[in-house]
Amino acid sequence: MNRLACLLVLTFTFVFPALAQAPESELAARPAIPDAKQLAAEYQLQSALGDRKCAVTLEPKPIAAGYVLVFDRAECAPLFRFLNDTVAWLPGIAGSIRFVNAAKRTVSEFTEGVGGQYEALLEGDGVYFLSNLQFVQPNDVPTFADAVGEWNISRPNGPPVCSVTLSEQAAGDDMFKLSVKTGCDPAILRFGPVKWYLDRGDIILLSSRDERLRFGRQPEGNWTKIPEQPRPLALTRPN
Repeated sequence: MNRLACLLVLTFTFVFPALAQAPESELAARPAIPDAKQLAAEYQLQSALGDRKCAVTLEPKPIAAGYVLVFDRAECAPLFRFLNDTVAWLPGIAGSIRFVNAAKRTVSEFTEGVGGQYEALLEGDGVYFLSNLQFVQPNDVPTFADAVGEWNISRPNGPPVCSVTLSEQAAGDDMFKLSVKTGCDPAILRFGPVKWYLDRGDIILLSSRDERLRFGRQPEGNWTKIPEQPRPLALTRPN
């Protein structure tokens, strides 16, 4: 076998198998879209304040725009304006749920949280929650209304070291403005919270340096810092 023939054999042996494998690795890196049957269930759609609610059912039955979405249009559309344009639903990347129009364009997208809870932010409208009734009772999940207002930050079994107000005023990127009252503990002032938001039912305080304090509601109803150590803190409502 001459030198040219040897080179051709080596090329087919090593180069082409590598090229054939490349698309597989690229596909493996793409976020998975779940099967419709995994998400199909009865849900409750509600506003952030919990004052507007609507029962919806995601069915795995395919239609032209996606999959069948069942809700009482006469009852629900006046409460949630985006439902006027919604005709179907589709599974989304990373387990999200997309409400789509007749052209399959996304009207609202609910991203997956924990325990059957999903959340969507509609620009210029508000925050909405979609709760899978197989896994969660919506009234047990902290909502925007549970978080807005006055709070005290304290150490375990101690008096308040700082008072803050979690406002309803938007601060961009699903966040809201936070104000600190005078007389705060120096440690809290050094952290410098300026914004807040809800994440999977937890209250997150955000500093101007993008540092975060996470508080989760405990079964007994109080809110404590997660993780608790090394400096435990609690959020409580003023008396």
